[in-house]
Amino acid sequence: MKKILSIGLLAFALSVTGICAAEIPDLVGIWAGSGPGYNEKAGYVEGGAYGTVTLNITEQKGPVFTGELTYQLNGTDVVEGFAGAIGSDNKSLYIAEFISGYDLGTVISEDEIELVYLQDGEPGEVFMQTFSRIRE
Repeated sequence: MKKILSIGLLAFALSVTGICAAEIPDLVGIWAGSGPGYNEKAGYVEGGAYGTVTLNITEQKGPVFTGELTYQLNGTDVVEGFAGAIGSDNKSLYIAEFISGYDLGTVISEDEIELVYLQDGEPGEVFMQTFSRIRE
């Protein structure tokens, strides 16, 4: 009986360790995406109205990463730095853009993420974008 209980406890401990030791996803690479949103001045905006957004994650140390994103504003490319972190569930993403705004997101798969962009102030806006990794 002790032997069965010991084996059961060992199996439980190994399974819990496996759950807790989930691997932090590697996000380094170039991601492209677009999606719909709402802008205080323009109203509802169709996906891709601001062109494809490019997210270039250039460096990652553990759950913290940094890079640049590129989007179009009035026909001109805007390049903006950012820094982000992966949550302890290894799926949640939190990004602070250096010019303005924040992104909250989810790792969908190794090559797909979803971000919700939030900007308060003038003009306030929100966008929901799905990104696919196009290059590592």
